Amino acid sequence: MGFIMVDIFGSKDRAEDDAFAERIASALRMPERAHPSFEKRLMDKVRAEGATLYPEGATTQKSWWRRERVLRVSPIAGLALAAGISAIVALSTIAIGSRISLRKNATVAASPSPPAKDTVQLVRFVFVDSHASSVALVGDFNEWTKGATELKLSGAPGVWAVSVPLSAGRHEYAFIVNGKRWVADPLAVKSSDEFGTESSVIRVAPLGKSET
Repeated sequence: MGFIMVDIFGSKDRAEDDAFAERIASALRMPERAHPSFEKRLMDKVRAEGATLYPEGATTQKSWWRRERVLRVSPIAGLALAAGISAIVALSTIAIGSRISLRKNATVAASPSPPAKDTVQLVRFVFVDSHASSVALVGDFNEWTKGATELKLSGAPGVWAVSVPLSAGRHEYAFIVNGKRWVADPLAVKSSDEFGTESSVIRVAPLGKSET
């Protein structure tokens, strides 16, 4: 089960309330503020409402998570989203070492200046896969270093999460599952390299501003 999608939604009933999905979308755009002690209560509430992300027969409609946006996911919002998803994860295996080397070289060549402290925001990344034994986050913010940013199990079975300080602007990232599978985030805009391998794009707004 995961936010990792080639064909992500499949085992649950797809009936879903659009208004509830919009509330989840709004929560995803908020800075992280919620205390972890509220996670269990929210999970119980979401499950009680029986919410999922897709309305019945809405496969041709544009979905809010396909729009490029700032990803500021609180622990509660991530768990609420995970509770509404039952996923069949279709993951492709690629040459992780080659992929990381290419991305790392591109990041070093860019040589960005260190961000000012007032432009850094804490961003929550959430990945759901009940079969994963490890999940890592790689991106231009950690020079695509495998193992530098490990996600931890959080709140519910199969829910992996980590908070990372990111400077304002555009960043690319991907997940590495079980040390060998490269997975783009379906909740974000995609970016492909010259070999056609997808990563994800996140845009972080400066403090006090928002992007959609």
